Amino acid sequence: MKDTFNIKGVDSIIGLSALAFKPAQANAPLVDLLQSLGAVVIAKTNVPQTLATLDSCNHLFGRTLNPLNRKWTAGGSTGGEGALIAICGSMVGFGTDIGGSIRVPAMGQGIYGFKPSGGRVPFGARSVADINAIMAEIVPRVELFGEDCIPGSWSSQSMPLSLTPPHNFTIGVLKTDGLVTPLPPITRILNEVADNLRRTPGVEVVDTPLPPVVPKCQALAGRLMGVDDVSHMLDLIDSMGEDLIPWLQGRMKRGKALTVVQLATLQAQRAEVEKEMMKMWTLSSQGSSAPRRVDAIICPVAPHPVPEIDRYNAVGYTSTFVLLDYLASSVPVRSFTESDLETGREMEAPVLGSWDKANRQLWAEKTADRRVYLGSPLSVQVVTPKQHDYQIFQAMEIVDRAVQGRAGPTGAKL
Repeated sequence: MKDTFNIKGVDSIIGLSALAFKPAQANAPLVDLLQSLGAVVIAKTNVPQTLATLDSCNHLFGRTLNPLNRKWTAGGSTGGEGALIAICGSMVGFGTDIGGSIRVPAMGQGIYGFKPSGGRVPFGARSVADINAIMAEIVPRVELFGEDCIPGSWSSQSMPLSLTPPHNFTIGVLKTDGLVTPLPPITRILNEVADNLRRTPGVEVVDTPLPPVVPKCQALAGRLMGVDDVSHMLDLIDSMGEDLIPWLQGRMKRGKALTVVQLATLQAQRAEVEKEMMKMWTLSSQGSSAPRRVDAIICPVAPHPVPEIDRYNAVGYTSTFVLLDYLASSVPVRSFTESDLETGREMEAPVLGSWDKANRQLWAEKTADRRVYLGSPLSVQVVTPKQHDYQIFQAMEIVDRAVQGRAGPTGAKL
């Protein structure tokens, strides 16, 4: 379990010294639910200080290292959980994801990360089959343990891939978020997955144009996540005379909490963005045919390969879908190879802004050793509209089988 979940008699410190030696008085509802099903919680796992970074480092337990390569980031904020699964220390791990905290560690360690709708349970696993097994047990029972959870059911049967028209599964390909251009290996892996899907019976692949509002999503998500100006976190840190970890220094600062009017304005903007984004899920009609729905979308998890420690750059590819409460997952495809080093050695497209400039520094020969990426996992993100929880499992299974080149049950790829 990620350290954020309370377990009776155990600390939940979220990387802060001020919360040490203050054991929880009761279990989190998820812990009670899992234990009622016979699960054994074997560990609580490491997170970054304040949970607010895309690596996992704090002053109490140190840094979580990526078991595939200690130079690569383990990701955050659920990095400890991802590392435990990657070394086969656990079949499945449970975490939280409000900006990418499940999907980023999953990408970094070549496992499967799954962020369901709000009110479900986000977690990482070693295979799509593991996700199916866990969700089939949890979803019908969540409302018994958490009053704010969504009632539902889950079919434990895998989706057949021998689909025929008019029941084709339509998958869109979203190539960029409009803020940060994916580095050449990321574009390449996305195209590879799309090509494999085109060869999959019963699957239709279409290009998804970039909705004009997508570039606004990262900033809007950031403002909504910082409504309290982080003062509470900084107060806890200051109370122990604790330093910010290096990545947070210069990034986490006291500000001014938003007023109710300002928060209402942001929520109104979010509603407008959500309305515009709904258009992404409909294919324009041709002639007399009725508009058709896009069932799922594939896109990058990040605009770069798994970077070195503390060099993860743009979070917009994951935070956008949290803002909209879309379902999103990370599916591993293959490892970075020598041929990927030769893909688009120089990027000629204009720089889009500061985030894009920083991203290119992870690829430019003057600022990065590209060979550090060799052997690192390459993944894609799979997205569906909110409340389509079982549909995203279907989409993950289709993508996983397509890239693995098999029609049988899915398996782990670590």
